[in-house]
Amino acid sequence: MDQPIDNRRKYERYTTDARVEFRVPYDFEAEVDFKITEEIMEGRERIYAGISRDISIRGLSFRSPKRLDPGDLLWMDLRLPKSNEIVFLRGEVCWCKTTDAPGDNKPAFVAGVKINSVDGHDVDETVYFDKAYGVIWSELLERVLGGFAKLNRKKT
Repeated sequence: MDQPIDNRRKYERYTTDARVEFRVPYDFEAEVDFKITEEIMEGRERIYAGISRDISIRGLSFRSPKRLDPGDLLWMDLRLPKSNEIVFLRGEVCWCKTTDAPGDNKPAFVAGVKINSVDGHDVDETVYFDKAYGVIWSELLERVLGGFAKLNRKKT
């Protein structure tokens, strides 16, 4: 009997636990009237923090205390574990849901983000199939995971 396929998951996910710092910039013409906050009026941009959960060739999910809305644009700094390296990401929130907060009563959220650019490069232009390792790969995975996932994957 065939197993049902989850159509939302086109690509393999790799577990991550990198620190994510993000900002929600606003489209000046379309949204400034609706999303003006005290921080923006005072010239300060609010930076939020979270922890990544998993990553794919074009996406990232992370946990944070900030509720996001589908369509929100994010500027993210992904701080790689055991490294001083920062990967600069730009993306769009696809979904956000409430989750249990570990150890306290503060609300926590998990968001899924479609990554549009990595260090200024369009992610879609970097996606390829690696025949040697039998995986679909991208600049996003390469920058965050390096060759780790490729090396731990069986050849087909």
